[in-house]
Amino acid sequence: MRISIWKQVLLAILVALVGNVFGMSKPADSISNDTTIFLNHEIVVTADRQKVSSFGGVQAVSVLSKEKLLDLSPMSMPEALMSMPGVWMQKTNHGGGSPFIRGLTGYQTLLLVDGIRFNNSTFRSGPNQYVNTIDPLMIDRIEVVRGQGSVQYGSDAIGGVVHMLSHMPRFSREHISLNGYLYGKYIGRDMEKTGRLNLDIGMKNTAISVGYTSKNLGDIVGGGSIGKQTPTGYDEYSMDLKLLQRTSGGHLFTAAYQRHVQKDVPLYHKIEDGGYSTYHFDPQQRELAYIKWEFFTKKKWLKEIRVIQSFQNSIEGRIKQKTDESIIENERDEVKTLGTVVEIISRPGKFWRISSGAEYYHDKVNSTAFERTEGLPGINEMRGLYPDNSTSGNFALYTLHLFEKEKFNFSVGGRFNTIRLNIKDELFGQTTIDPKAFVGNAGITYKINSKYHIKGSVNSGFRAPNINDVSSFGVADFRYEVPNYNLNPERSINYEVGLKSKLDGISFNIYFYQNDLRDLITNVRSDHDRQSTIDGIQVYKRINSGKAVLRGIESDIEFLINADIRVQNNLTYTHGQNISKDEPIRRIPPLYGSLGVFWDFSPKLKLVGRWSYAGKQDRLSEGDIDDGRIADGGTPAWNTIDMSLHYTRRHFRVQAGVKNLFDEAYRTHGSGIDGMGRSAWTSVILNL
Repeated sequence: MRISIWKQVLLAILVALVGNVFGMSKPADSISNDTTIFLNHEIVVTADRQKVSSFGGVQAVSVLSKEKLLDLSPMSMPEALMSMPGVWMQKTNHGGGSPFIRGLTGYQTLLLVDGIRFNNSTFRSGPNQYVNTIDPLMIDRIEVVRGQGSVQYGSDAIGGVVHMLSHMPRFSREHISLNGYLYGKYIGRDMEKTGRLNLDIGMKNTAISVGYTSKNLGDIVGGGSIGKQTPTGYDEYSMDLKLLQRTSGGHLFTAAYQRHVQKDVPLYHKIEDGGYSTYHFDPQQRELAYIKWEFFTKKKWLKEIRVIQSFQNSIEGRIKQKTDESIIENERDEVKTLGTVVEIISRPGKFWRISSGAEYYHDKVNSTAFERTEGLPGINEMRGLYPDNSTSGNFALYTLHLFEKEKFNFSVGGRFNTIRLNIKDELFGQTTIDPKAFVGNAGITYKINSKYHIKGSVNSGFRAPNINDVSSFGVADFRYEVPNYNLNPERSINYEVGLKSKLDGISFNIYFYQNDLRDLITNVRSDHDRQSTIDGIQVYKRINSGKAVLRGIESDIEFLINADIRVQNNLTYTHGQNISKDEPIRRIPPLYGSLGVFWDFSPKLKLVGRWSYAGKQDRLSEGDIDDGRIADGGTPAWNTIDMSLHYTRRHFRVQAGVKNLFDEAYRTHGSGIDGMGRSAWTSVILNL
């Protein structure tokens, strides 16, 4: 099915404008009590580290609520993020993926879970699979800040920030309350079988939540003539616990634990075209435990005080065996992270709000490797991908200020960040690296009237070199990486202007941006022990040689056609150019977007249709051309249509639908696996 993207966009805007002129857009209470506009009506916390209106704030923010997550019933966190405006997903493996925000991914976008940094010092430069270790069924809300985040959250947020906020149990005013649900989902041809149990206990001052998810993903069956892609399936489970305790003084204590484990996860493109008979992540594991104290006072400089103490443990094991060879390689990287965050919210004046604080994160990296010969006893121990027992310390101070003055909202902030890497490498020597950075931002909102706001901002960002950058020694993608300790932080300056509108029955956003990047850490051909290849693979090392510019446009519109039908449409275009190499930035996404229609037949029954589309991407870098995951000449354009019915009663919710209705054969640009073909699915939620 081929439909002009530009015609679709123009049609959506035309329908919205016609509806507004001829009376479709009426006051919300006269349209429907059930069908409402969400865009620009949300309260967000990520952009300024305190609650602000998404309409009044300066930043470009996308929000995915719990209700939208229930409608999507996503297979994984990457599949949930794929539906958000301004987010492009490269698919690493079945269910996995790496979010691109404004053309950047990997360690150039920052992931947060409940306000805690998820990125650690071994995150890789290109697409990675880590966000797939966060269970979407335990998440209440996702916020994506596009184009900034270094001032608010530190290193890595050059492209933006993805913040995933987990489920919050509720207190009960009178009697003890017990709530919960059972969830089950199935996708045809055994591509997904998921079950979850969630229980909430609410008391006057105590609330508890317990959740457990088990998932079996079978091999993906691609569209058209692609057929089954083997091996791609694997098993996983996750659990989450949360305790809220309210004190007599109104203060709040939170304790939480999350654990996610995946077993025997195939990296399909390595097996299909990369010369391996086995290439699996086993295990892929994430743990997060934290305690949070929240204090509330009447003092204007200390309105709210939050202290978060966290511990994270990330384990990535890799099992590799080349085709027609008997040697099996085992690698294991474990990163233990201790984190402390102190936040202070101040209200020194009626129109002045401040968020200030300090952060410290400490990583300890354990990296080991060994190889053995199939059928023979004994092992040969080797250096791991990273130097064993290396550490990283990350300390920062920040302050963010919001001012409101008549027709203007102002935002200004600054952050000082220092990072210290202690590399303990028996093979290449020991060294200490301590990069520092100071970044700032400034933004303004001009309120033309209550319905239209103009936005403008400039912010600087940085990404400090991490342990992966300076010390990686081994195979990555199509190259063999060798260490380089002489690296400096990557820098960026992002400029953007936007227009937001919030009318009765229609809302829209449009942003234009430019992100200037310098001192980019790039891979260049090199040698090791005077050899340009290792095991036949070209040697590369990282250097600060890159200068690039990203420009783009993002649009997002939501409107009511009538009392029962709501339409969402978004479109994103990014043009990325590596100035140093005079070529496109690697894996730059094509023009892409989606059109969703939500039709409420009744308060209980809803029909949802979604058209997702991407243009052809033939702007390829040298690395793209060498990458076997990208077809010769680039990635073809594609369109998919999904349809689903949703029936809700008090005690249960049933959803059923068809993905990729016309069985399109497609692959998202830069991905190592093809998309799912036509497949029926159903999910059931039973409220306890």
